[in-house]
Amino acid sequence: MLTDLFKLQMDLLGARGELAASMLSSCLWNKVTPHGGGNRPVITFPGFLASGNTLLRLNRYLNRHGFEAQSWGLGRNLGPQETSWGEQLDNMIVKVGGTIQKLADKHSAPVSLIGQSLGGVYARELALQMPDVVDRVIMLGSPSFHPYLTTHVNRVVSAFGYWMNRQSHAELAGRAGLLHWDSDRPALPCISIHSPLDGVVDEASSIIPQYIVEQSDNSAPRENLRVLSSHIGMSVNPWVLLAIADRLVQDRDDWQVFDPYDYYSETLQFVVSKLYPEQDSEAGNADITTLAESG
Repeated sequence: MLTDLFKLQMDLLGARGELAASMLSSCLWNKVTPHGGGNRPVITFPGFLASGNTLLRLNRYLNRHGFEAQSWGLGRNLGPQETSWGEQLDNMIVKVGGTIQKLADKHSAPVSLIGQSLGGVYARELALQMPDVVDRVIMLGSPSFHPYLTTHVNRVVSAFGYWMNRQSHAELAGRAGLLHWDSDRPALPCISIHSPLDGVVDEASSIIPQYIVEQSDNSAPRENLRVLSSHIGMSVNPWVLLAIADRLVQDRDDWQVFDPYDYYSETLQFVVSKLYPEQDSEAGNADITTLAESG
């Protein structure tokens, strides 16, 4: 528990540094960020215990660059609060589904959903229920709750979540768990942004299993995007913000994986390799597939 408390403190410290870096580099980022074209609606979902205000910088960044980004509109994300996941999802569809539909109607275009941590879980579950009005889902450090895995969330956060909701993540997810999507359902893009420095959600839990990525195609691309970031600071981290904007403008009919080198000069290639470190192609496969087979 002390180790996890230290990880959480370091994550908070990292988030402060990322916010400072974002503020200092905003002029440079404004020059290289791709433009949304004015007709790309976006709804953002905060993480557990966070309010919509924590994503203000992300929303403002996107709005400056030709997107129409807004918060989910439900204030602080307190989790299911003793309800089952199914009941919580039904409530979310009632409360947020109408907002998604209205924004899609306003723009005559499907809506992109961006969620941080638990907010990303909500986003992908809502998209699974509303694929006709959702364009794509981008998750920031969002876990999968595998029914056979119990150690993929910081134990301090997990204990606080149990105190808040009177149920563990395993109980919340149920016997089937809350896993990443299949390779072809729903037929829309899903991008998982994850970090080796994440002090809240273990990176292995955020990664879309490689076999799902390999089985997916351009009609429903699945993509892992590894970025050097804290968990709490993902929504303000400048190199994460750039990756989000790039994924939002990516053509669904000609999907190409993210290439950070498109945005940096050749002299910065070494720096880029550290900001966007390569991941083991088998990362996340062993635990998920082995445990699934054992069930």
